[in-house]
Amino acid sequence: MNFLKWVLLSLFSIIFAACTATVSPSDQECDTCSLQGSSAVSSSSKSSSSFALSDTLDLQWASVASGVWTRGVSTIAQSEFKIATSEVTQADYEAVMDTLPPQLVAGDSFPVANVSWYEAALFCNALSKDLGLDTAYIYNTLSTGNVLVNVSVNYTAKAVRLPTEAEWEYAIRAGTTTVYYWGTKTASNYAQYGLTGGYKKIAQKTPNAWSLYDMAGNVSEWCSDWYAAYGTDAKLTNPTGASTGLKRVFRGGSWNSTASGLASSERSSAIPEAAANTRGFRVVLFGGI
Repeated sequence: MNFLKWVLLSLFSIIFAACTATVSPSDQECDTCSLQGSSAVSSSSKSSSSFALSDTLDLQWASVASGVWTRGVSTIAQSEFKIATSEVTQADYEAVMDTLPPQLVAGDSFPVANVSWYEAALFCNALSKDLGLDTAYIYNTLSTGNVLVNVSVNYTAKAVRLPTEAEWEYAIRAGTTTVYYWGTKTASNYAQYGLTGGYKKIAQKTPNAWSLYDMAGNVSEWCSDWYAAYGTDAKLTNPTGASTGLKRVFRGGSWNSTASGLASSERSSAIPEAAANTRGFRVVLFGGI
């Protein structure tokens, strides 16, 4: 009898231990996990308490109100959107994409550079999915070199994407009409430029009036549009550029630019496959979350 009692007690102990074993967060479903880190969105805009990769990012958003501004002969009506206060960092890019291209200057708080337009678009889609949003970039297949075959952009999707050229210029100007958003103040207080050693950590200079850092200098920034001459329409609403082209727009000048390359209206372009140590990107969020 004592032996049978001992066997039953032993079996009970084994069953109890199995039922009460501690499960680590990595063994649980994502909707029950939580990790510490900076939020990619303000706490008021989170729709649930479930774990998302974006909870660990340094990405911060600034809300840009709708408004009207002038570019050349066109008066542009711009809808509201959110834009990242800084360029996408190497840490955030690697966290979202699980890879990092070779960097001229390496460090978590440095902007990611050496990224093609296609790779920037893939980052936007990946972050959109993490946030539970739509994706803005639609394509048939992914070919060699991360080229998005037959890619198109849904500019009205509730999604993370690259800014349109108009959104980008509206944001850098922050209500100004001067050549530079700092007017006639000392440029080196606002922009990393004229350097020989590469880009610097983000947000080390004075931001513009809308609290956006490094809109000029550090790394130039991809925009979503195809590069083309501006049209002559007197009035435009949320323009998205040409419907097709050979090169994509990038703006802002970089760490090795001269002062003239930092002008708010300065335009540049490159084929979307091209990556450079002078070029990175920042993202916008259209439609809110």
